[in-house]
Amino acid sequence: MSPKKIRQLLILNAVIIAVNIALFSRAFLGLSLFTGTALAVSLAWTDIIISITAFVRGNMLIMKKEETHMLTQGIRSLDDCVGVFQEAINNGDVFDESILKNIDQIKRFKRKQNTIKDILLQKFSPEEMSFKKFNGVLAEVQEVFYLNMRSILNKISAFDVDEYERLVKTNSGGDELTQAKMEIYSEFISFVNNATKINEEILIKLDKMLLEISKYNSLEDGDINKLAAIIEMDELIKNAGLYR
Repeated sequence: MSPKKIRQLLILNAVIIAVNIALFSRAFLGLSLFTGTALAVSLAWTDIIISITAFVRGNMLIMKKEETHMLTQGIRSLDDCVGVFQEAINNGDVFDESILKNIDQIKRFKRKQNTIKDILLQKFSPEEMSFKKFNGVLAEVQEVFYLNMRSILNKISAFDVDEYERLVKTNSGGDELTQAKMEIYSEFISFVNNATKINEEILIKLDKMLLEISKYNSLEDGDINKLAAIIEMDELIKNAGLYR
């Protein structure tokens, strides 16, 4: 059982115990199942029924919860990635920080993307070459960003959290097989961390692109290709294979 499941069980049962202590302890409400007003007795029995139900169903749901390892099945968009990241955060603590960052990065990417499109439509008509160039680059960058997110999810999906945490607890430093496994897991973690940094670089490039778009009301196609932000974006797209 993963540490996260154990914590969920402990929290659930601790809450149930705390609620009943508050309701039945004489230091608090002091309810009783057999004495007191009809309302108080009714409240006491209602609490017992709810507590038993929460205990049985809550513990069963947590115990039976499947830890998903084929996370990337059915992913087609950045919105799909957000849903899978939210699912993956239940599978252990190793990648929780990166997952939260990735979810935030996707939300920020979509906001920046919409802002750029709005400004493009304010400055250019959809038929203009300037609009088509910027919009085309934006679409290609979105594909790179999406593929990078999918690669992160692939690594998280392939990572055996339970074994890794067991190795961390039992690793004495002298077992060659254990060390070899730990090196592999370290590579997985490094990949996810580096890919998350790349996502942030993509967002910075979008900010640069937004800044340059805001400076011009009309641009020739050749001038667009010379813009620093477009040059950086084109380089990013050419190196897209590095992010997979």
